[in-house]
Amino acid sequence: MSAKARIPRARKALGQHFLIDGGVLEAIAGAVRVPAGGLVVEIGAGTGQLTEALLDAGHEVAAVEVEPRLLSHLRRRFAGRARLRLLEGDARRFDLALAAPAGRPFSVAGNLPYFAANPIIRHLLEGEPRPAELVVMVQREVAREIVGRPGRFSLLGLAVRNRAEAEPLFDVAPDAFDPPPAVHSAVVRLRPRSTPLVPPAREADFFALASGAFRNPRKQLRNALARMPGGDAETAGAALAAAGIAPDRRPGALAIDEWLALLDALPPAAPPPP
Repeated sequence: MSAKARIPRARKALGQHFLIDGGVLEAIAGAVRVPAGGLVVEIGAGTGQLTEALLDAGHEVAAVEVEPRLLSHLRRRFAGRARLRLLEGDARRFDLALAAPAGRPFSVAGNLPYFAANPIIRHLLEGEPRPAELVVMVQREVAREIVGRPGRFSLLGLAVRNRAEAEPLFDVAPDAFDPPPAVHSAVVRLRPRSTPLVPPAREADFFALASGAFRNPRKQLRNALARMPGGDAETAGAALAAAGIAPDRRPGALAIDEWLALLDALPPAAPPPP
């Protein structure tokens, strides 16, 4: 049986697209920077292509995979291989202390499944222990939201940038995968901040405001705020003026510090009825 025949097939129902391009695999492995004495936690090891590249780059790897079928393949493929531990778990909820025990520093690498990329990234940035950095591949449109530029911010971009500095690395064409997806992908680097930009005590109110405004992302802020529960045009206009924000700007144009200024300018939300 050929090496290719022994590789499990991707399951369309699970949205699987296995990265097979050697150049891209080497580029991802080469982009990973691991703290001294640390290791790489790979998210979604799949058929082990990136796992192999990370090991060949000299890293110690703890590879997390949720699907038992693929774990069985990985155990056969890497039987007896040093510097590798295989762990079963869903990266959206996985306890990272199992991958990097005893306080060892670690970085994260992975080709994230499109459908689960957002919750995985949020879990990695908001949970403990926290990685030194992440080098992950996501859908290109999601990468653009994460990296964000004035005028193109999104709710996801705000959530990520609150917790990390984001850097685009490179795009990946569909033919780098088997089977090829219908969209392009992109690799980004995220460096977690020591302290979130939004004070933790204010996060709930901050994201309630931002998510409410982003329900109408194409509308001018004055109108988007007025459409929120309990909102009205007069209060929205006064708060925008007090925050120094032009009322005709749109939600995607505001950076985190501007959202905080707007939160300060708005009257406190009414408490829920008893």
